[in-house]
Amino acid sequence: MKKTLTFLVALILVISTLGCGKSTNLEGGDKNLVTFEDSSLNIKTNDLYEKLKDKYGINFLIDMIDEKILNKEYIDSDEINDYVKIQVDTLRNYYKTEAEFLEYINNYGYKDVSELEEYFKLNYKRNLAIKDYLESTLSDDDIKKYYDEKIMGDITGSHILIEVNITDSMTEDEKRTAKDDALKKANEAIQKLKDGTTFSEVAKEYSTDAATKDNGGKMGTFNPLELDDVTRQEYEGLEVGAYSTEAVETEYGYEIFFKEAEKEKPSLDEVKSTIIEKLSDEKLATDSTLQYKGIEAIREKYGFSIQDEDLEVYYENTMNNLLSGE
Repeated sequence: MKKTLTFLVALILVISTLGCGKSTNLEGGDKNLVTFEDSSLNIKTNDLYEKLKDKYGINFLIDMIDEKILNKEYIDSDEINDYVKIQVDTLRNYYKTEAEFLEYINNYGYKDVSELEEYFKLNYKRNLAIKDYLESTLSDDDIKKYYDEKIMGDITGSHILIEVNITDSMTEDEKRTAKDDALKKANEAIQKLKDGTTFSEVAKEYSTDAATKDNGGKMGTFNPLELDDVTRQEYEGLEVGAYSTEAVETEYGYEIFFKEAEKEKPSLDEVKSTIIEKLSDEKLATDSTLQYKGIEAIREKYGFSIQDEDLEVYYENTMNNLLSGE
């Protein structure tokens, strides 16, 4: 959370541009803010402003820039207000009394709850801007390719899980033995399936998944996009009515999957928004600097320009560091 010096905001609001250079001073900045008997020690308003600008200015200025732009770009909605309320209430629930909660947020520079709400609202709108930016980088070909290669109809399936019982205290040989034992048990289960035992019966006998074992391994009906890549790819390769003929190693152990049914593949229009979200998430996961590029893009859309050379340099350095991943 940010440390807020609320009076800095007031100071920035009365900045005026002087001369032909890109330097700024406060109106009345030459007035004494603190006086001493020895007038040579006096502190002027501009002295304070320069110190605050150097130490905190760029952080506050960036927030002010984004707040101006994003409040124009994204009008407050029930969705945004509900998000803000959830965030504030979640934080509030950590404290026994309202007084303790207020003391906590005051310590982080928030004068009251409304300032904290504005903080969460700004972050939410920044995320909206990042989302829109990521979507703008996707082409129709990207979306169509994902649809053709990865979208399937909902699947009804079951599984048998053989967990690998490994602990940190085990030696490498013991871990290897545990893994071999689990694989051996999974292969025994597959052989029983090949011999004609129903998947449900084998699951009840072999599976270590307490949530599905007694129900014959049934996982219900689900969309493959909800699954991890290994499981999704295995289900994609199975015909309806078929099971895995080899044990599949997953993060949970060794698994055997059974595809009971598969619905018709939805149309592109039905899943387009989901595909865009998935592709955007994948892009951001591989390049975290895209979030900063997204925010920078919307600032540039509104043609902002910092009229102070020092703050302009601070801004450029800040963005260069973020965009380089530092």
